[in-house]
Amino acid sequence: MTQVVYSPIEGSVLRELPLTTAAEVEVGISAARAAQVEWARRHPSERGRLIASVAGIIESRVEEIAELESRNTGKLLSDTRREVLRAAGSFRYYGGWADKVVGEMIPMDGDHLIYTSPEPYGVAAGIIPWNVPFFFAAKKIAPALAFGNACVLKPAEDTPLTALLLKDMLRSAGIPEDLVQVFIGGREVGEAVVASPNVDLIVFTGSDATGRAIARSAAERLVPVAMELGGKSPQVVFQDADLEKAADAITLGVFASCGQMCIAGSRLVVHRSVHRALVDLLAERVRGLTVGDPFESGTDVGPQITSLQRDKTLAFIEETSKVGKVVAQASMPGNPALSGGFYVPPTIFDDLPPDARVLRDEVFGPVLAVTTFDDDEEAVELANRTDFGLAAGIWTSDIGRAHRMAAAVRAGTVWINTYRVLSELVPFGGIGLSGYGRENGTEAARLYTRPKSVWTSLAPGAPAGFTMGQ
Repeated sequence: MTQVVYSPIEGSVLRELPLTTAAEVEVGISAARAAQVEWARRHPSERGRLIASVAGIIESRVEEIAELESRNTGKLLSDTRREVLRAAGSFRYYGGWADKVVGEMIPMDGDHLIYTSPEPYGVAAGIIPWNVPFFFAAKKIAPALAFGNACVLKPAEDTPLTALLLKDMLRSAGIPEDLVQVFIGGREVGEAVVASPNVDLIVFTGSDATGRAIARSAAERLVPVAMELGGKSPQVVFQDADLEKAADAITLGVFASCGQMCIAGSRLVVHRSVHRALVDLLAERVRGLTVGDPFESGTDVGPQITSLQRDKTLAFIEETSKVGKVVAQASMPGNPALSGGFYVPPTIFDDLPPDARVLRDEVFGPVLAVTTFDDDEEAVELANRTDFGLAAGIWTSDIGRAHRMAAAVRAGTVWINTYRVLSELVPFGGIGLSGYGRENGTEAARLYTRPKSVWTSLAPGAPAGFTMGQ
């Protein structure tokens, strides 16, 4: 059995790869477990040095990786270059973290010495989506290795190419070959990874539907899971906001990467008094977007990554057109060579009924839905009218209002007068249907290690505090 990997730019076949069988999954996970034992014994500084050296290898091959990523995902080269550099930064950052994780002494009484020791879980499984494959591979592998774990990675079946390239770069850096495994395939391979008795931690990025299935399977073995799922993020714009600046950020926040971002600000919640002015600015920007080949200069929006996602987004646009008003729509590419590609038109909808599905469900495509509010209380209510809770944007010149809104909005990340700014130093994750657990920064150390508590009796004679029956 093989997996055919397509380019969404014109629908051509990029590569055909052998699928990983369930038996091969278990063999690979067992090999990773065996390698992890020796890896965890290495001095953290040595682990960190090897992990940080991966960054240099990535940086020396930025163009090669970015081009392959763009061909496999249809994303602009400017986007994939930036993501490759972020991946390098992830390895450098976590390489520096490796020897910074320490336990603590806990004072209690004179009869005991108590300390905690952070320990790796063992084998961490990373399961990633197709929208940012190289960076997400780095984001799962780098912290897992830094804190003494092995990592088994299941990339999306449609975009595995750069994950395989990354595995080769890890080997070139001196990372033990068996320590990181990459499995190729779809749902069956993912299910085999999650169900394996040799997996100790699961870190998943993807859809809420898949997240539920993973959580159910992991619960059978009581395996800890962290998951960052989808979003239906609001951009809340008040009457005193800088509308030009907001329009630029909103455009990038929902139409960049063809809308295929978990943090896409796909709901515009705007004060009625500036509604028309802001929508006009957004419409002007959308009509000016060039949809086409991501390798062509001047292209603003590439294709959706899969034909399935293209069809889903087009169905959303058709359905929403029947209940709301199409304010603006970008033109589709006219080049016949791109006729087999997976393109959809960036679209803005207004005048929507409150129960419109586009206001509730994640599209994962370049679609913006507009609603209006009259006061701060209604703004909060509309922003929180979703089961997701990944991100939100607040646009206002009133700093007090900005922070009141940031506290009131249900979201793991809130941006004030900016959007889509991310860093390895800052915790990231969601609530509700957007998942649970946090990656990045100090939260990554907590995610990939667990504390062991050690008690030592200093009292002479019988152990202090010992009672029969305990």
